[in-house]
Amino acid sequence: MAKTRKTPASQNGLFGSDIACPDLNNLPLILEARGAYEVFAPGSVYQPVLLTPGQAGIDVGPGKLDHHEEQFVRDLIRWLYPTGNPPRSEKTPLLWNGREVWFKRNIEKDPRSFRLRLDDSDWFYPDFIVWIVDRETRTQTFGFVDPKGLAVGTQEGWENYKVVATIYMPHVVALQLGDAPVRYEGETWRFRIRGALVSTTPLELLTAHAKFNLRDDRNYKPTLTEADFQRARIVFQQDHPGYIETVLNLLVADTPFDAIAAAAARLHHAPDRFQPDNEADYDLLLRRAEGRWTTEAEFVGELLRDYLKPDAAGHFGGSVRSRRRAELLDYAHKGLLGLGAEKASAIADHPAPCAELWRRKYPR
Repeated sequence: MAKTRKTPASQNGLFGSDIACPDLNNLPLILEARGAYEVFAPGSVYQPVLLTPGQAGIDVGPGKLDHHEEQFVRDLIRWLYPTGNPPRSEKTPLLWNGREVWFKRNIEKDPRSFRLRLDDSDWFYPDFIVWIVDRETRTQTFGFVDPKGLAVGTQEGWENYKVVATIYMPHVVALQLGDAPVRYEGETWRFRIRGALVSTTPLELLTAHAKFNLRDDRNYKPTLTEADFQRARIVFQQDHPGYIETVLNLLVADTPFDAIAAAAARLHHAPDRFQPDNEADYDLLLRRAEGRWTTEAEFVGELLRDYLKPDAAGHFGGSVRSRRRAELLDYAHKGLLGLGAEKASAIADHPAPCAELWRRKYPR
């Protein structure tokens, strides 16, 4: 009886080509159809190795990258190495402006994977981990990136759990980790977590959805720009890899909204560490006392609507101050012994309506 010849193991290339694998060590993880880019991504894009299905005794997983995930990986490598010649060892990091970049796929529903959750939402497993090590400033950034269609995939708009998890939950996790310094290679390092969503839905389609409306200083619904979405850590995937720089910058630097998100996290999860010192902080206190939101995601979503769009002077929260001044009229001083009264013009021009309303509405 003739023996059946054993089919050699093989790995599918991410970009359409097959890769023969007589030896499973040091597999090329990314290979374009024309062979122009062959990359050993640090930490591996696939773990375990993705093998061709149907071979006995071989488990297949975690599944093929979809079109937009493939594009993100390809664009990342092309942006960092526009002339080619990226690292070809899994022990060698990618390099970006003097920083080390360790890139890995985050496997969904794997108990060892990174995940975030808020309220009673589903767990959010971002597609990729981008760990950035800056030896000059001794800062390690645990970054996560998720390419996603936002027109259909985020029915709740700004309250969607993936949006809120990306902009808000890293600050909650930071509170849970505490302020203890990180010791690495005998030195004290700073550790931070930041994320970014890569929208595969174009800007013009996303802005047509009312769920992503914002408020300006006149309480209108202004036209959204890419800069508005970037402040919410959302970047639009382009036909060229230039958007990658925006993604990496969002991971290593905070946006104006991060300060508000961090304050909201302290208010909800470490109130003993919350000390109001600006208008946004007092507005947060008012919102929590008013109790108009049933979930934390709704609370954060409303903050995004109010604080993402700057006014003509470049200040954020104009719609909030306008509303709080109107509310302040209900708490105007009537005057001592019934003599005199506070002028409406004084309230209309009050420089800190949120702080003043808090003091009058909830006096101690």
